[in-house]
Amino acid sequence: MVLISAGLTSLSLLLVRQSVQSQARQEIVEGLRNSVSTFLSFHREQQITLSHSADLLADLPNLRALMTTNHEATIQDGSTPLWHLANSDLFVLADPSGKVVALHTNTPGFTREMAQSALNSSLERQERWWFGARHLYAVFLKPIYFGPASADKLLGFLIIGYETDDRVASQISRITSSKVAFYYGDALVTSTLGPQNRAELEQSSASQIETAQSTSFQLGDERFLATRVDLAAQGSPNVRLLVLKSYDEATAYLRKINRLLLALGLIAVVIGSALVFLISHTFTR
Repeated sequence: MVLISAGLTSLSLLLVRQSVQSQARQEIVEGLRNSVSTFLSFHREQQITLSHSADLLADLPNLRALMTTNHEATIQDGSTPLWHLANSDLFVLADPSGKVVALHTNTPGFTREMAQSALNSSLERQERWWFGARHLYAVFLKPIYFGPASADKLLGFLIIGYETDDRVASQISRITSSKVAFYYGDALVTSTLGPQNRAELEQSSASQIETAQSTSFQLGDERFLATRVDLAAQGSPNVRLLVLKSYDEATAYLRKINRLLLALGLIAVVIGSALVFLISHTFTR
């Protein structure tokens, strides 16, 4: 009788535990979907705003006048105020042939040679992401015309870029209420994960995480659910965003529930045993 009571109690507690775990996982998956949806809405609005700003900048008379000098040193020096006006992390001017004639960056490392190679790819394949020296930029390329665009008198190209760095990752993390990581190909660019988890994430491939679905994986002692968002156009180098939620962190309360269920189970067994003893003692007197 005691064994039957203990077995039924254990089975009931196990079913309750599995039900709670399943519900918790479903809530995390739904949270990931909401996080991705929030990011995509924010990203779309941001792209529209920044593209419009680049259009206005490319149409400035002083920028047009600067490009008519056809003198590289003059354009490099004279474009500094325009770069400050753009308030961008990357500012590039190129002549009509696509040769870079001015380069400004907020952080060192991204060279003129890197800018030239990236610009060539953008002109050939309309790529919107530039990567070099571990710097990842979302770029906006605009033609600069002398007079109206319909006249087709090209003076050169304006490229402004905004770096995807730790600051941006933190902003996206707050917006999505999730941990995030940005990849260029299989190279981890930035992440809001802790140092240990980040180091392990660098050893893994973003392609292992599925798009539009939640993938479970382990980083150190912590379990995560993650989904992937592809940011680059098809055929371009893969720029990916991973949105992650800690399964262990989100289900920490389950450990308390497990301890509570275990305590309740033990109490139920003890009470059941006591009742069996009392009943058997009553009938055997």
